[in-house]
Amino acid sequence: MQQFDIVLGQMIGMAVMMLVGYICVKTKVIGETALNGICALILKVGIPLLVFSNAVSGTTRADLIGSDAIIILTLLMYALLIGLFTALSHLLRLKRERGRMFRGCFAFGNAGFIGLPLVIALFPAKGALYFALMSIVDQFLLWTYGVWTCKKVDDHQSTADERPAHGWLDRLAPLVSPALIAVALAVALILADVTVPGVVLAPLKALGSTASPLSMLYLGGLFAIRDWSGILKKYELYVGIVVKMLAFPVGFYALLTFAPTALGLTPMNQDMVHMMTIISGLPTMSTMVMFAEREHNQPEYAIGMVLVTTVASLFTLTAVSFLVF
Repeated sequence: MQQFDIVLGQMIGMAVMMLVGYICVKTKVIGETALNGICALILKVGIPLLVFSNAVSGTTRADLIGSDAIIILTLLMYALLIGLFTALSHLLRLKRERGRMFRGCFAFGNAGFIGLPLVIALFPAKGALYFALMSIVDQFLLWTYGVWTCKKVDDHQSTADERPAHGWLDRLAPLVSPALIAVALAVALILADVTVPGVVLAPLKALGSTASPLSMLYLGGLFAIRDWSGILKKYELYVGIVVKMLAFPVGFYALLTFAPTALGLTPMNQDMVHMMTIISGLPTMSTMVMFAEREHNQPEYAIGMVLVTTVASLFTLTAVSFLVF
């Protein structure tokens, strides 16, 4: 019940910060240009520093090696989500770009903006390390499968066709992001048994701690400047919320909790199970909006998915946490 109280407190706090962001834009304290700058700051500075500073803080090589199971759990989660929402897109008869976007929006959760603050609050000892290892899989799939779901079926109008890749380096370049670099650096330092001095780590943690409030401010601001109401008429939105944000995390929790025992295996680490349960029920990742904008492919659809599922998560994550904690 203590963990449920933490989740409830975090979700209420996020709702308040989103409201502040909405008011700031409506009262013209913040404009669209400033919001774009805030988004870049979060993605390129805030989240990478938050992941790095918390992952290396007091983490040993033995801790890292003992936590490698989180990578397997993340691969399993994405395999199930991608398969499930591919099947759902066909079952709901979603055609072409709309079907692709539906898959991407519900396969990838907003781990950086919402998941990371929750994980660190729930598991202060090893949460950041678990998150860093999860991010290796998450970032790779996001910048490959996630980018594909945002492309037009007629690829002649996509950014990739305007600037085709030449050689394997060009193809790998989109996978490199500040967050992935931070994860790789943290893992390398831990494996090398290198301790980051406290005098360096403290300011990095302070800067990284701004990522969560700025993220909520940004999402609240988007509500004020984007036309997202059209998504409310899309029936797949409600199917996706029920399946991805309620049914799937509860089912995933049951699978990770009871399957090992039924197969005669050692029960899984409960902190890992609880963390992956929360991650599996997150709202749509905001990066999907950036991909859609870049490809000029239904950006309003992606924005609506992000905003509505984010609001819905205030209730669904609280409900899921009540059931599993």
